[in-house]
Amino acid sequence: MRYLKALVLLALFFLTMVLFAQNIEALAHPVELGLNMFGQDLFHIVQPVYFLLLFSFIIGGVICTLYFLFEKCRMGTELRRCRKQIKTLEKEVNSLRNLPLEDANFPVEQPAAEASQDAQDNK
Repeated sequence: MRYLKALVLLALFFLTMVLFAQNIEALAHPVELGLNMFGQDLFHIVQPVYFLLLFSFIIGGVICTLYFLFEKCRMGTELRRCRKQIKTLEKEVNSLRNLPLEDANFPVEQPAAEASQDAQDNK
């Protein structure tokens, strides 16, 4: 399965490079981006399209990595909490298994012959 994933990633990389190679003129075209709020020019940049695509891809990868790192830490904490709870519950079950049975708390079963004899005596 790991080889299949690597093969798919390699094919995706190859197709992306072909896309860039065939469209280099369009991707090299400069794009002006700016932010103007309340009459003030906050920023203004002129970059080629391929730079914006690459920058967007890198920012997306960083954001996904940070999200999954946070999620892994959260799940690790949850796993430790659950393991601790399981350990305490196992200790409780083992302590209950080791308790001696007392006759006062449980009804004593009578053999079938004695039970039928008691039933006839009560009639």
